[in-house]
Amino acid sequence: MIQLRFRKSFPNITIEGEFEFIKGFNVILGPSGCGKTTTLRVMCGLEKPDWGFMRCCDEVFMDTERNVFLPPQRRRLGVVFQQHNLFPHMTVRRNIEFALKKAKNPPFGVDELLERFGLSGLGDKFPDELSGGQRQRVAIARALAYNPRAILMDEPFSSLDFKTKVEVMDFVKSVRFDRPLVIITHDPFEALYLGERFFLMDKGKKIAEGGREIVERYIDLKRILGVFTQSL
Repeated sequence: MIQLRFRKSFPNITIEGEFEFIKGFNVILGPSGCGKTTTLRVMCGLEKPDWGFMRCCDEVFMDTERNVFLPPQRRRLGVVFQQHNLFPHMTVRRNIEFALKKAKNPPFGVDELLERFGLSGLGDKFPDELSGGQRQRVAIARALAYNPRAILMDEPFSSLDFKTKVEVMDFVKSVRFDRPLVIITHDPFEALYLGERFFLMDKGKKIAEGGREIVERYIDLKRILGVFTQSL
């Protein structure tokens, strides 16, 4: 479980919220500019809030009142961004091995991960020899190889065409994650396809949380807003 409370002020908006992410698929929904990415960056340790507290797996990652702030490398979180961020000079196998070497008690071997993510036979390929969907599957496999306390995904499917997006999401759903997985998206289809618990953000604040009804509320919000602003 992840417990997060924080506030971070920018010149034209303040991002704040209180979240509790449980084992399984947690989705943060909201229009561009509402603070979703800032929330993920705070969780990763890439953004230091003005005030906040974060606990993951019984360890305090951040407590501004006690001056506790673990750097990103000590949080042991697996992160997958919209761009896969694979090492271009390494093969698929070596990309995953890189994460395994840094893992604490890794539960999987390279071959098991390759098979689990439908990548068998691609271990000796380089990232630029793969399709977009294959690269994103490698990125997710690498994040899992790290044996993280939780996996965080920031718009991981938005750059994929619809067919590839569904294929990759099917692979993600088929993996039994025994830890929190937090997905940031502005796409209600992605949210409904993967989500088990939902959090809705707007204008820098978490305004609702719950089940699938949150997605319906988000769709109504999209109709009201009409157009979205640039993402934070």
